[in-house]
Amino acid sequence: MHKSLENLFQNLQTLVGLHKQLLDTVRMEREALVQVDLKTIDETTHAKQALIEAIRQAEGVRQRTLAEVALDFKTPVGTLTLSEVAIRVQGDDIKKAEHFRSLQNTLVIMIQRITDQNEDNRQFLQHSLEHVRAMRGNAVGSGSKKSQVYGQHGKKVLPPPGGRFISKEV
Repeated sequence: MHKSLENLFQNLQTLVGLHKQLLDTVRMEREALVQVDLKTIDETTHAKQALIEAIRQAEGVRQRTLAEVALDFKTPVGTLTLSEVAIRVQGDDIKKAEHFRSLQNTLVIMIQRITDQNEDNRQFLQHSLEHVRAMRGNAVGSGSKKSQVYGQHGKKVLPPPGGRFISKEV
C-alpha cells in the first residue's frame, strides 16, 4: 500500500507542476494577445496543446494509481476520492494526509484560475473581433451608405437623386 500511495503523491505533484505551467502559458497568451504578437500567440497555442495532452496522460496515470490504492484499501475501484485517501491516511501519517489535501486544494485552485484566465482571454478576443468588425463596417460601409450631409445652417441636405460627379474632368 505504501508504494501506491507514494506513486499517487508523485503523480499529484506532477499534475500540479503541469497545471502551473499551463497557468503561466495562458497568462503569456493574454500578454501576446494584448501585444498582438502573432508568433507568441502561435507558440503559446502549441504549448497549451502540448500541456493539455501531458495533463491528460498524467490524469490517466492518476486514475490508474488511485484504482491501485482503492484495491489496497479494499474499496471498490472508481469510488475512492482524494479526500477519502487523505482521511484514511490521516490515521497512520497525519503529515502525508495534509500533503494530499494540500495538493488537492492546489489543483482545484489552479484549475479554477486557468479556467478564469481562459475565459478572460476568450472575452478579450470576442470584444476585439467585434471592434474589428465595427471598424471594417465603418470603412467598407462608408462608400455604400449615403452619407448625411448638413448645410451651412445645420439642416440636413438631401443628395440629388442618381449619381453625382466628383470632378468635372471625369
